[in-house]
Amino acid sequence: MDLRSYTSAEQKRAVPDNQALALDILAMTNQELEDFLVNEYLENPMLESVEHKENEIMTSIEKFSDEGTFAAYAEQHPGNPEDEDLCGSELSARTGDQLKESLLGQINWKDYSRQDLKVMSYLIDCLDEKGFFTYDTGELAATSGYSKEDLDRCLAVLRGLEPVGIFSPNLAECLICQLRAKDLCSDVLCALLREHLADLVSGQIGNISRHLGISTIQVKEYIHLIGSLNPRPVMDIQRSEASYVVPDILVSKSGDRWSTEINDQWMGEYRFSEYYMNLMKESSDPELTAYFHERLERAKSVMSWVEQRRKTIVQVAEAVLRRQEDHFRHQAALAPMKMTDVAQELDIPYSTVALAVKGKFIQYKKTESLQSLFTSPV
Repeated sequence: MDLRSYTSAEQKRAVPDNQALALDILAMTNQELEDFLVNEYLENPMLESVEHKENEIMTSIEKFSDEGTFAAYAEQHPGNPEDEDLCGSELSARTGDQLKESLLGQINWKDYSRQDLKVMSYLIDCLDEKGFFTYDTGELAATSGYSKEDLDRCLAVLRGLEPVGIFSPNLAECLICQLRAKDLCSDVLCALLREHLADLVSGQIGNISRHLGISTIQVKEYIHLIGSLNPRPVMDIQRSEASYVVPDILVSKSGDRWSTEINDQWMGEYRFSEYYMNLMKESSDPELTAYFHERLERAKSVMSWVEQRRKTIVQVAEAVLRRQEDHFRHQAALAPMKMTDVAQELDIPYSTVALAVKGKFIQYKKTESLQSLFTSPV
């Protein structure tokens, strides 16, 4: 295949399915392509992750596993908070305490007594760095001067605040809480998280599959779902509100030599599953063999067009760079350039250029829309 393999978008309805798939893939941004490939991986047994995608998805969860919990709050903070004369204004967060400010800001103070608010402020201070509440309220009652009843009642209120999962006792319950909020929880998912979290983190899909009586495909789908959750509730509060554009193409310069590459190192890598390839060869069931063959052809088409997408975008970006070099080097005004100019230079359809630049961002000294570098679309 080469760049001319792409059919114009106007002819998409008349081309075979794999040609339409090629057009869709070319138009995707890197993030869209990653989402697409994850779905393909989850649905197609003939694809497997080179770096065990299910383990990669669980990396953030592994960081916040339940090992190494803190000592009891009283051991770190001796003394009775009742000795402190807190007034209403002092219950609000101190400067820079985003967590306390966010949580207390969700509470209608008129609905609670001054004592309740002091208990809630105290309980917020008991959270660990992940946003979990790992202490026994009976132990805290013995050292804090607050009653267990007051602690339990106020804790129940705090557990209903945003972000979902805050004040959970551990990672498993935090994730279950988020699944329930999305109405996605089930007995199997709860059992997976409560009983097989260690297997989940270490990628022991076979163990999970056998103990829960579900297929490995189903386990992978659950892992993908769990990987979309937040293992550390306080991240939602600590995360900066600023959003950043992730460039699809990176440009660098060494001496007089320019280099252009796709920014996809963070994406998963996939290959054909040897296990299912062998199963297809050994199967005596015609329907099963036909199913595996169809899935293999789909996987081959996907991987082929993903590689062709990479080559096409790089060649289009390099053509743009040649025509707009002064703009990249010196931030000069854009030189006159149309998509048809690049299409003629590369001997490809205009529509291929349009799809290759659609939604893509390029970065050298700054990040810019690749499409914005054309002074005229046609």
